[in-house]
Amino acid sequence: MVRYTIKQCHYFAIVAEQGGIAQAARVLNISQPAIAQAIDKLEEITGLQLFDRQHAKGMSLTIAGRSFLKEIHGFLKHAEALNRSTENIASNLQGTIRLGCFQSIAPFHIARLVSRYSKHMPQIRIDAQEHLQEELISGILEEKIDLAILYNLDLDPSELSWHVLTRPQPYILLPEDHPLAYQSSLSLQNLADEPYVLFDAPGSREYFFAIFSAHKITPKVAFKSTSLESVRSAVGHGLGFSLLTMRPQTKQTYDGHLVVPIKIKESINPTEIVIAHKQNILQPEILTSFIKYCRNDFKEKE
Repeated sequence: MVRYTIKQCHYFAIVAEQGGIAQAARVLNISQPAIAQAIDKLEEITGLQLFDRQHAKGMSLTIAGRSFLKEIHGFLKHAEALNRSTENIASNLQGTIRLGCFQSIAPFHIARLVSRYSKHMPQIRIDAQEHLQEELISGILEEKIDLAILYNLDLDPSELSWHVLTRPQPYILLPEDHPLAYQSSLSLQNLADEPYVLFDAPGSREYFFAIFSAHKITPKVAFKSTSLESVRSAVGHGLGFSLLTMRPQTKQTYDGHLVVPIKIKESINPTEIVIAHKQNILQPEILTSFIKYCRNDFKEKE
């Protein structure tokens, strides 16, 4: 174990640079005995004679002292970097944020947030993870993740606290060659008897079924998938219509078919996308700053 201190090494480097204890004392603005004692202790601990002490000519480094000084310069630079890092951590300018995101939301937002925030705060690392709703909630409660971006689908306010990021409106998705594909809006009743392609992710499934139930429609599920893009592909192949909330920038599916998003005529409460954390837990500045950044970022995107 290293027994000498950073202070002793610093005093040694200044004495070597200045050529004597008196000169070093003036630079450091401390007493000569304090510096002399530190040098003596450093030599005792290392077992090295670091200086030739010549009263007329001051102090000059020995061969061992010159070698030791080279090592000490690197050591002091590292210590200074460590000190800056410690200050950054203390002021919440450095660290890691464990961020979870619902898997169908992630492709639309998570890369943008990580990229932009990394440029804004380069010393903060975002450890981004994609999960389903229940995994995100349990991750927050078990403190395996710090924050989660997810849907506000019956979140429990006694367990979680959250901030709304956006409220996407659900829409109808039809294949390009559907007879109703170029209507500006459609009633759900227009499609009540047609086959339905279900986005079957936990939480999303219940949300869409609740919409149908509110309008007294029993959907005829012809295809289902937990993958948003598989749902879009199924619609593109004419397997049915779908309801979705996340809207890709392109109408083309992965396999080259075209799908058309259409506004729903009925008034439907939008689902909320929120950023959540554990209730009744003190949030450090590193997290509150990121939450604020996310809220502003989503607001600019709207």
